[in-house]
Amino acid sequence: MAPLTTALHLRWADTDHYGHVNNVTWLRYVEEARIRTFGLPDLPGTFDPARPPALAVLGAATFTMTAAARLEFTGELAYHGQSILADAWLSRTGSRSLDLSFRFVDEARTTTYLLAQTTLVVCDLADRRPRPLTGAEREALAPYRGDPLTFR
Repeated sequence: MAPLTTALHLRWADTDHYGHVNNVTWLRYVEEARIRTFGLPDLPGTFDPARPPALAVLGAATFTMTAAARLEFTGELAYHGQSILADAWLSRTGSRSLDLSFRFVDEARTTTYLLAQTTLVVCDLADRRPRPLTGAEREALAPYRGDPLTFR
């Protein structure tokens, strides 16, 4: 499966006094990539109803809660007002959770800056408790599956 890709534009405020993107900012980039690729687009009212966000299959009575995040920095990202690309895919489907993997690269795809993985717990909105994924949900999410990342 080919990863889902979204472009993220860097902001000057994302940098520290060394002129590179701050480590804390990277977690925000992971969140933004997750929302753009698996959640709602930049302008939620404009997404194509024929192609809803991938996690929309979980239904309106469900929400996901981030249970874990792992980040591995592989290259320094100096700010030049540029964009970067975030590749994202579903790397594990558990009974009540999902792992999403991310690779952040430059627009030419010659430099990888960050590898990341987040674990989302699937929860029932009414009782705020984890709930199992259904067979239909697993089947609908299957096209987004890819290999897990290898960390150092």
